[in-house]
Amino acid sequence: MPDASYVLHAWPSQWGLQSSDPMCLASIMYLQLSMPGKFQVAESCDPDMSPDGRLPFLTHGHLAHASFPSIVSFVTSLSRARASGVRNIDASLSASQRAQSIAWWSHVEANLGDLVVSGALDQLDASFSIMQSHMFFGVDANFWGLTRPTLTSVMPIPQRYYVPGRIRESYRRRLETSGLWCLPATEQEHKSPFAKNEKKRDDHTGTFTRAFEREKVMEKARTIFDLYARLLDGKKFLFNSHPTSLDVCLAAHILLLANPPFPSSVLQILLLEKYTSLVDHARRVQHEVAQCPPYGLAPPSKPSILSLFTFGRAVTKEVKTSNPDDVRFRRMRWAWAALALGAAAFNLVQFSRALLVLNVEEEEGDEDEDAYDEGADLEEDKDED
Repeated sequence: MPDASYVLHAWPSQWGLQSSDPMCLASIMYLQLSMPGKFQVAESCDPDMSPDGRLPFLTHGHLAHASFPSIVSFVTSLSRARASGVRNIDASLSASQRAQSIAWWSHVEANLGDLVVSGALDQLDASFSIMQSHMFFGVDANFWGLTRPTLTSVMPIPQRYYVPGRIRESYRRRLETSGLWCLPATEQEHKSPFAKNEKKRDDHTGTFTRAFEREKVMEKARTIFDLYARLLDGKKFLFNSHPTSLDVCLAAHILLLANPPFPSSVLQILLLEKYTSLVDHARRVQHEVAQCPPYGLAPPSKPSILSLFTFGRAVTKEVKTSNPDDVRFRRMRWAWAALALGAAAFNLVQFSRALLVLNVEEEEGDEDEDAYDEGADLEEDKDED
């Protein structure tokens, strides 16, 4: 396949899926359906490379498009411009269906994302993002048994030692607000340092607390799964006979709830056993994507030493192209740099000359003063004689 000028930067593949992050996975599947064989994927573990500090982001020349909605918007504009090999998979949607699709994107990201990323790798859509966040980061057993080992296996030193914990903490407040942050037993059993003389509490309190938290999470998951099951309503895809961007977004979140080997798999079992229609829909989307030509792999994005600091973002390098406008732009930039360096060198030479003249004048002044002092001494000697 020829070198692609479109490069998607995404979290690495895991668990038989193209990426370990739902929005990265959704972006890859969307691009495979929209522009098959026309893009490459560069696996990255450094969100700081992105313009908005999150993966995925798509680069084309010196342009960068971050977030799944932004990527969809960019590809849609390419299809309208009749770019070769690019099509809009949402073209058949009515204006009302497009508006619904955009609204459901946000709902999926906020809710499913939180359930998945109580253990996921990046900020996701509202509904499924909550579930994914919960599964990957909110459940202590899943974080230490799956999420953290997965992250450390793909991250370089020293990022592997502190980035997983930093990502988990970024989800904590959101999950606590949603009631999806599950504490381990050691954290739940808070003991006072002066508890020796206090009455011993009931041994079953911690067990009841954990059971209550688990049931609260299960109830929230059922509410979210029921909502999407009704939206699908036995149809092959959500709107048409072929997958749209919303189908891709929903399928990506479902697959990352169904595929990973979670140590604590209560929600996964609920999904696989009670909501088979959602799983079947995700598998159908996955099958449609598998029929498309494979994408190429670009050199993986490596974090620099600047990623150790949080005061700024690394600038994404431009993709080399033969576009005449890009060539002209680079030549003008180098010409301006050469002119600036030349002006600086000229000013430095002039400043050096001025310093030299000043030093010579000071030396001549010192010599005149010495000569004057010697003459004065001679006249004083004569007067004394």
